[in-house]
Amino acid sequence: MDIDKHTIEVIVNQFALKKVQDQNIEAFDFGLKDLEMLLSARIKYLIDYDRNKLMTTLYRIDINEDAVKNIFKHSKAELIPVRIAKLIISRAAEKIKNYKI
Repeated sequence: MDIDKHTIEVIVNQFALKKVQDQNIEAFDFGLKDLEMLLSARIKYLIDYDRNKLMTTLYRIDINEDAVKNIFKHSKAELIPVRIAKLIISRAAEKIKNYKI
């Protein structure tokens, strides 16, 4: 999957993934794997402490509900955040490509 800086910025902003030491998005210098790791950690937190917020966010960014249900039903607990993160990244890239947001 090819992810550009704009896609990373959108995802970082939607999920408040800004690193504490960073003052602005230009300070980010990471790629897809780093984004997956940060997003997975945030998703794990939301699964553990605020599942409603996670589900609302997934709905708002138009993640396929059946795909999310399938992940929860058929994945090991430790893989759920990573698989949801990949769905989010893929959807964000698709929206940016199609709608130029």
